[in-house]
Parts: sequence; C-alpha cells; structure tokens
Amino acid sequence: MTTFLIGCAAMVVVALVLILVPLLREAPVAAKGQAAIPRAVPAAVALLVVLPLAASALYGRISNFPWDNPDAPAMASGNHAQNAGSMEEVTASLEQRLQQSPGDAEGWRMLGRTYLVSGRPADAVNAYQKASALTGGSDTAVELDLAEAIVLAGQPDAQPRAKSIIDAALAADPANQKALWYSGLIALRSEDTETTKTQWTRLLEMDPPEEIRQILVTQLQALGVDVPSAGVAAAAPAMGNMGGMGGADPVMSDAAGESASGRTIRIALSVDPAMAGKLRPGTALFVSAREPGIPGPPLAAVRLTTDALPTTVVLSDSQAMIEGRNLSSVDDVQIVARVSFGGTAVTTSGDLVGESMHKKGDAGDLNLVINTVAP
Repeated sequence: MTTFLIGCAAMVVVALVLILVPLLREAPVAAKGQAAIPRAVPAAVALLVVLPLAASALYGRISNFPWDNPDAPAMASGNHAQNAGSMEEVTASLEQRLQQSPGDAEGWRMLGRTYLVSGRPADAVNAYQKASALTGGSDTAVELDLAEAIVLAGQPDAQPRAKSIIDAALAADPANQKALWYSGLIALRSEDTETTKTQWTRLLEMDPPEEIRQILVTQLQALGVDVPSAGVAAAAPAMGNMGGMGGADPVMSDAAGESASGRTIRIALSVDPAMAGKLRPGTALFVSAREPGIPGPPLAAVRLTTDALPTTVVLSDSQAMIEGRNLSSVDDVQIVARVSFGGTAVTTSGDLVGESMHKKGDAGDLNLVINTVAP
C-alpha cells in the first residue's frame, strides 16, 4: 500500500507541474511595445490546493479500499470481492452484502465459489441454487457451478440434478471441458468406467493445459487406457489426482516432500512378511486418502509399483485438484494402500491391501502395513 500511495503522489506532482508551469511562466512579448502577459498566480495557487484534494476525494469515492479499516477485505464495486483479509472475512463480507442485496446473482455465485474453496460444498450448493433461481436456470456457467457443488457435496438425492445439468451442457456444447470432466467423474462414481474413459479421452483430445493433461493421462492409465505418459511422473507428486487412483511413479522421498503443503501425512509403507511371497515385480501400487464412507475420488492419491517397497509416501493438500476437497477439509482420513494385480483403479479379488486412519491434529507420520488380501 505504501508503494501505491507514493506512486499516486508522484502522479499528482507530475500533473501539477504540467499545469502550473505554463500558468507561472511569463509569455514572450509578441510585438515591441506590447505588455507582457502576467503570470496567473491566483489560478496556480488555487489549482495547487484544489487538484490534490479533488484527486483524493474522487479516489476515496470510487475506490473500494476500506480506509477506516485497512485490514478488512475490500468489496469491489459491482460484484467482485478482493481477498484483503482471511477467507473467513471474505465469506462474512459476502454474506452480509447478500443479506442487503439478495437479488445479486453474481454475488451468490461468488459466495458459492468461496464456500467451495473453504471446503463447504453443501453451503456452496445453496448459494448456487439462489444464483440459478435469479438467472432462471439460463446461465450455463452458473448451472455447471451448481452441478459441480452437488457432485462435491456428495448429496445422493441431488446427483440426478447434477447429471441432468451436465448432460444438457454437453448437448448444447459437446466440447464443454468442465461438463466433460464431471460427466466422467459421475460415471466413475457409478462404476460406469466406459463412459468415464470416453468423456476423459475426448477431453484429452482437446489439448487442455499441461497440468490438466497430466491429470487426465494419470486417470486414464489407471482405468487401463493406453495413453502416453510423458511428463506425468515428474508432476504427479504435486498434481495429485482429480478423480481417480493413480499416476506414474509419483513416490515422494523425504526430499520430495518439500513440495507438500497444508495438512501433510507421511506414510512409512511396508509389506507384512507373510504377504511378501505374493508380490510380483512391477505390480501397480496405489496409495490413497479419502473421507471414510464417502464414495468418489480420493482427497489425494499416488501410484507407484511394488519395486519401490518399502518406501515413504507423502500425501498433502498440495495434491488436491478438486477445489474444496483436500485433506484439511475433513477431520478423519482413511489411508489405503493397495497392490493392484489388475493394474486398475478398481479393487479386484486377490489384491493386497493395508488400511489406517489419520485424525486431524495427530502427528503427521503414519506407519502402514499391507497385510490383508481383498476377498
């Protein structure tokens, strides 16, 4: 803020120089005997006082900065909230504003997004429903936001509405990338992996940004689709998983864990000696964290192979790729390590499994032993 004010003061000085110098400079005599044009001293003095005051008053009127409370979040004119304070303050400001202006559709949409980022998808659904009602259900972007919140909230009764919104968006625009992603995610939750493969393959063919491409490759490979994996392994630890179970060798050593952020769980992973004879070299090994009892994509996950065992895997908030759904958004986290002999994200009979629970506030280090056989 200090730099900004200095810049503003410099611009005012420049403006004053440009205006005052001509007023205070005597004009040359045009003809012999003609009196010189006197300096406009009174006008210059007036401008010297009025211009800075007028500039300050005008900025104070149109600016959204809370001068009486610089630490509070500023509310932009129109429909934009600037995060000058904590997320809680931004949320509270939006809520207060919408109590006064409940007909602000864009405000409700912004509040919904804020709720999602804060890990409150159920509240986001309510906010987006208000935005949807105000726009008459005709704004595709708002409707897709609502569908996203419903999917993330995991409300069983509302899932058909989410699917209906997404299907309608794809009917209107088959290349809608957000709709393609969530269409595949809904299908994955319903164990309709063929539809998931189709939708995510179409999305991959649209040449999405590299970080999205890496996620798609990771998920499609976990589903058994043969797609190039170039560039996935290096990014997988930081990228995590958007909707499925794996990647290509995103094992995190102690050094690699430096990229972790937020809630972090370091998992010392090993195999029960009684199970060691069942391992085969190069077999896929998935390590995932999810909210107990909640279906759908994990909060974080990595894929490696049995060749790495024993090893240390780090799961953290930095791996969450669905807004509002990370390790910090839940209290209890179920950690599952699974040796997948079929190489897919779907558990099959004979897979080797180890499970453990981690509660928020517990030490970040966890020992996990693969010690059971999936029935």
